[in-house]
Order: sequence, then structure tokens, then C-alpha cells
Amino acid sequence: MSAFDTVLSRRTLATLAPPFAVVAALSLAASGWAAANPGLAAILLCWIVADALALGTIAKHEARRPGAKALLGAFALASLVLLIGPRGPVRDAIMGVPAVPLALGLTIFAYLGWSGRKAWQVRRAGGSMEDALAQILPRPLVALALAEARVLHLALLSWRKPADVPEGATGFAYHRYLAPMLWVLLTLQMIELSVVHLLVMLWSRTVAWVLLALSVWGVLWIVALLKSLRLRPVLLTDKGVRVRAGLLIDVLVPFDRIAAVRGPSDAAEVKAKTTLNAALLAWPDIVFDLHEPMRVSGPLRRERLVDKVAFKLDDPAAFHEQLGRLR
Repeated sequence: MSAFDTVLSRRTLATLAPPFAVVAALSLAASGWAAANPGLAAILLCWIVADALALGTIAKHEARRPGAKALLGAFALASLVLLIGPRGPVRDAIMGVPAVPLALGLTIFAYLGWSGRKAWQVRRAGGSMEDALAQILPRPLVALALAEARVLHLALLSWRKPADVPEGATGFAYHRYLAPMLWVLLTLQMIELSVVHLLVMLWSRTVAWVLLALSVWGVLWIVALLKSLRLRPVLLTDKGVRVRAGLLIDVLVPFDRIAAVRGPSDAAEVKAKTTLNAALLAWPDIVFDLHEPMRVSGPLRRERLVDKVAFKLDDPAAFHEQLGRLR
């Protein structure tokens, strides 16, 4: 195993182990033994939760010591878990000593005050909303929340928005071949949503409403994807070709990286890991051979090297004509 894989494994363990320890401690606090020994169970719960989150924070900062703010954040999260997590006799034991909930609340307040001030400073200096919120919450969580908020805005509030074609660029649509297939998928999902909800409701109302919420979010995602296909066309700019596929793909291929422009040769080429295939649910009609591999971002911000870029357009002839003028 390489040194990089070792560090990655340690970081993964440091990320996954603390939540498991917290869940296990809360499960123990809800047991019959905890009900019979609430004081001891409360002490054990506080120790495990605080220790797990603090050690996880230290382990994730293996190359250097975590700052005071990072450790305070771990203890603030532990305080929040201890205030809202326990139930029954263990919760009564924690809340029965006034100094304990007071200390937990002050820890949360101190972290929010410190990180809130940092966030305000970042915004005042011209930083993005993601950079500011990352001073308060973990950046991956902030990035996920903002991405989901953009999806929600796109699905519900962007019905008459024009396509994103910057000045000086030419847009080429690809949504006309994709939209019918996605509308069929959306219709089938709506039918499945209704049937599954009614059937599960006969067994458990709680599970039925949870599944309904997840299904509705899935429907909103498909609606947002459908709209993004029209709003985010492939762009021909003075710097290169910006290959887009709605919410899913957005990669700029500079002209000097393009060695050849052709059609696909076979399925193995299109499906290869070194090919970025932006032709969703269809066979591409344009393939760029690159002079050398370029790094592109994928789902969950994972990067990979590609030496070919494939995509499909509604009017490939017009694209080839315009591309020939610029290259």
C-alpha cells in the first residue's frame, strides 16, 4: 500500500469511526442498564462522545496539530449531541446538574461566536458564501448543502430563465434528444412514487412518509436536470470548447489541447475510463482526441485523467462549421 493510500485510509477511519462511536454510546444510553444506572451511564456517554469527536479531529490533522478552533468545534458538536441525543433517565441525569447543560451551552455559544466572526471576516474580504460557511461547518457539508440548494432553486424558480451563453460565446443545444427520455423517466417515477407510497402506508406510515420525501426529492432532481440541459448548452468560446451536460458535467477543453475532431469508433472507446462521455443516455456524435491527458473533476469532486472527450449535439454540422472557423 502506498503512503497516499495509507494516509487516505487513516483519514477515512478518522471520519467514519467517531459517528459509529457516538451512535453506539447513544444506543447504550437507551438500554435497560442505563435506565438502572443513569448517573454512571450519563458520565460514560459524555466521555465517549467528547473523546470520539476530539480524537477524530486530531487524527484528521495528522500532518499538523489541529488548531484551537477545530478542537472547540469538536467539543461544540459533542455538546450538541449531549443536549439533544439522550432520552429518559440518562437525559434527566445530565439535565439534573445545572452546571452541565450550562457548560454545554456555553461551549456551543463560544464556537458559534468564534466561527461566526471568522465567517464575517471572510465575506467582508470578498470571499464566497461557501468559504464563509466553511468557517462554521465542515466544507464538504457546506458544498453539499449549497449544491442541493442550487438544485432546488433550479427545479422550482428557473422556469423562464434564458440559456447561459456568455457574451462572445456560441451555444449549441443538446437537450432535444435527451428531454423526451427524461420526461418518460419522470412519468414512470411519479407512477412508482404513488403506488409505493400507498402500499407502504398500509405497513408503516412513518416509513411511507420518509420514502415519499426521498421520492419527491428525486423528482425535483430530475426536473432540475431537465431544465439544466436547456440552460447549460455546450459553448464555443475564444478559449476553447466548454463541454457541458446539465448539472453533471462542465469541462473547458482548450483549443490547443484538441488533436483531432471526429466521430466515435466503437463502444469500447466511448466506455473507456480515459474517455469523458458527456452524451447522457445516447451515443455521442463528436469525439475530441487530446494531445495529452487532462485532469477533469467528476462526482464528489473526484478527479481523473482523460485523453478523449465525447458528446452529442442536436446540430453537430453547425458546430463543426463554427469550430473550423475558430481553430
